[in-house]
Amino acid sequence: MTIKEFLVELQDSLQREDELLLEMALRELPEWDSLAMMSIVVLFDKHFGQKLLFSDFEKFKTVKDLVQKAGLL
Repeated sequence: MTIKEFLVELQDSLQREDELLLEMALRELPEWDSLAMMSIVVLFDKHFGQKLLFSDFEKFKTVKDLVQKAGLL
């Protein structure tokens, strides 16, 4: 998966219409809530075989942090 493909998957998971940029702060996104986090847990499990815990989300500050966790940067 490329970074661009990941961003599209992430955008779908967040049910967001606007494009995501790496430098965007997650907490500033209106779509960033517990449901979005659950969708991201599923995304990482399905595409990367990674089991994320909700405590992992404390480390994620920007979209770039998620891309790095996915191993795409």
